[in-house]
Amino acid sequence: MKQKLKIILPAIVIFLVTFMGYKIFAMLAQKDKIAAQIQSMPPFTFTNTSTGSIFTDGNLQPNLSSLIIYFHPDCEFCQEQAAGISKKIDDFNSFQLLFVSHAGSVAIKSFSDKYALSSHQNIVFLEDTNLIISSIFGKSGVPSSFIYNKHGKLVKHFKGEAKIEELLKYLNL
Repeated sequence: MKQKLKIILPAIVIFLVTFMGYKIFAMLAQKDKIAAQIQSMPPFTFTNTSTGSIFTDGNLQPNLSSLIIYFHPDCEFCQEQAAGISKKIDDFNSFQLLFVSHAGSVAIKSFSDKYALSSHQNIVFLEDTNLIISSIFGKSGVPSSFIYNKHGKLVKHFKGEAKIEELLKYLNL
């Protein structure tokens, strides 16, 4: 019995170490893939909460910088960022803003109305009904902001609440 344990125990340890190494390697490879994928505007498909229609990367206005904000209506940092954008809304008029959430269209609409953002033509609220945003932009907390220049190249990625001045600075590049 002791002889079997001397063989089985090291085999189990070797298996677990190998398996964990494989999982870490796979996770790092996926992270690198996403990082490369978002260097240019990635293809995406979400639902426009105002119209119920499909909104894709093909619906983006050409030659305009874009700000994509992944948010949740209950997130305090998301609320503060939206309030800041609302206060300086005129500074954002020459850019397109996409607010994306998986929270559901009713909660998203309530959020957009609360910060008076839904009435602006350059702002679109999108629902991630298929929960795919993490496979497109990577696993991120909320809020996460992605700024793309008018050529569709990633300029800056903010994890967490971003200062309004910083958003405008990178949008203007």
